Amino acid sequence: MITVRRFIRIKAFQALFQLSNNPQASTEEAIAFAIRYPMMDSEDDLNDLEALKIVFPGDTENEKSIKDSLDYLTKLVNGVVDNSELIDEKIESRLEDWSLKRIDLPNLLILRLATYELFFEEISPNIVMNEAIELTKSFNDEKASKFVNGVLQGILDKKEA
Repeated sequence: MITVRRFIRIKAFQALFQLSNNPQASTEEAIAFAIRYPMMDSEDDLNDLEALKIVFPGDTENEKSIKDSLDYLTKLVNGVVDNSELIDEKIESRLEDWSLKRIDLPNLLILRLATYELFFEEISPNIVMNEAIELTKSFNDEKASKFVNGVLQGILDKKEA
């Protein structure tokens, strides 16, 4: 079974993907889309909390857990968007003979999410790295996960130096 935090990271990834492909969308619209994907159109009239309750992998009777998860999802997406310049600088500083433009979009979004968590959240770096690698394996392949791992390890080494 998927953990609640991994589920939220997947939804954050999906929202960031929406924003990358639809720059006119607001973060709220992208989050709403990510929460509702792949629901039926009949659930469009639900608010984000009600919609999240339908797809939530945890205890759906625990309203606080669902609300906290929605808050964390919103914080992740807004955090990556609001700090994108600093995050991209951190990523780019660890690329050798590469630029951000050469990185596949899914890998770049995962790197951005993980870099945000490394610098702005109180989460163990081991957890952040593991989650990023697993997310990469879900949306790409083993080779891509090694690339993401290498970049994140470089970012972490520089941060801790």
